Amino acid sequence: MTNAQSNPRRSQKENKIIDSAEEVFASVGFAKAKMEDVAGKAGVSKGTVYFYFDTKENLYMAVTYRALQVLNDYLYRTINDNREKPGIESVLSIVETYINFCEKHRLYSEVMLDYMSLNRSTRDGRDKSKLTTALIESLYYRRVQDIQNLPINLIIDEIKRGRKDGSIKNSKRPELLYLIAWACTIGFVKLNVAGGQRQTLLNVEINHWKEYQMEILRRILLDEN
Repeated sequence: MTNAQSNPRRSQKENKIIDSAEEVFASVGFAKAKMEDVAGKAGVSKGTVYFYFDTKENLYMAVTYRALQVLNDYLYRTINDNREKPGIESVLSIVETYINFCEKHRLYSEVMLDYMSLNRSTRDGRDKSKLTTALIESLYYRRVQDIQNLPINLIIDEIKRGRKDGSIKNSKRPELLYLIAWACTIGFVKLNVAGGQRQTLLNVEINHWKEYQMEILRRILLDEN
């Protein structure tokens, strides 16, 4: 149990700082954000912010950790709501849930995309030479690493369930089907949700694109070839 978990008062103040950091990061971005701005927003001294989060990177990872926790809660609820339905419906609902999550929580979408880019550039954190000292020493970076694969495992398990109940006809490896679904979804999020767009450059309505994407994913999962 962490100190924050064992001390409700400490936990409350830590969460208040994270709340304030979210506002600052959403307003000016990570690069321009200053710890004194976070302190001012939280109504505490800059020293207090540094007491809880020794670096800005650790604070950013705390926001990322919260984003993943919220996303996982969304996914668990979706899976529970679809537990009596065929696996294919659960998989499609998970994809739609992720898109809706990103639309509702744009900052969370952005921090998770940043984390994915960091993972790619550092080989999932194994290449320490490409990590800053602040990240290597970040408690929240390690916490994010602990739960980063949970969404992947959840959707792969539902793909396997769909294969078992016969609702998913595609015989390709569940991991491959996940990657196809993920590629479509993350492309949609990067081009539209993260940027706050309502139309693409080709003047395609976002909702039409989303509907067509879900239709294509259903066809892929039903493909028996």
